[in-house]
Amino acid sequence: MSGFARWAENSRWLPALLAGTFAVWLHHHFVPLGASLDLNAVIAVLLIMTLLFTQTFARFGTALQGALGAAAQVLVLVLYQIYGAIAGLLQFTALGDHLADFFARYATAGTFPLLIALAGTVVAIFVPSSGGQWVIQGFLTTETAAAVGVSPDLGSLSLGIGDQMGNLLSPFWMIIVAGIARVDFRAIFGYCLLFAGLWFALGVTVLTMLAPAVR
Repeated sequence: MSGFARWAENSRWLPALLAGTFAVWLHHHFVPLGASLDLNAVIAVLLIMTLLFTQTFARFGTALQGALGAAAQVLVLVLYQIYGAIAGLLQFTALGDHLADFFARYATAGTFPLLIALAGTVVAIFVPSSGGQWVIQGFLTTETAAAVGVSPDLGSLSLGIGDQMGNLLSPFWMIIVAGIARVDFRAIFGYCLLFAGLWFALGVTVLTMLAPAVR
């Protein structure tokens, strides 16, 4: 490691400068823009606090690796690269539309919740963001709901079932949580599969029964 890199890792000025930059952005966000507390602001506040508590980038990296345990390398090197690649493939090519349309085109008022929930499950496994999932499927879901004569709210709820199925079936977030909790994620993954089956069956059944009323 070069002398400059060693100095940068152990300098207290650089983290303080970065924290100050985020603080300036927060002031601009809340005062001139008059914006409310959103996810970006929360992340900025937490990052400022972390930088101030750890004081150096070296301590920041050590604390991050200690908190994540064995999942640190998965998070940094694998997780978001895979998510980003697949999300980009689904959002910026026709693949996402084809996957959603494959399910939605055959929907009727009775099968609408089941098919939309299935489509949401397929997309949510690869796209962990609810917003990203809605970008891919939102317009098609609302159009299909109008075509079969049900409320768009029913489509949103059905997609919500699929969104949670993605959280339960995709193992990546479990690797991170298990790393923090110091447990083998394979010991809890089976329970998630069991809960996923119950969640899907109960959610689709309830929404299918409600479908005639939600028009």
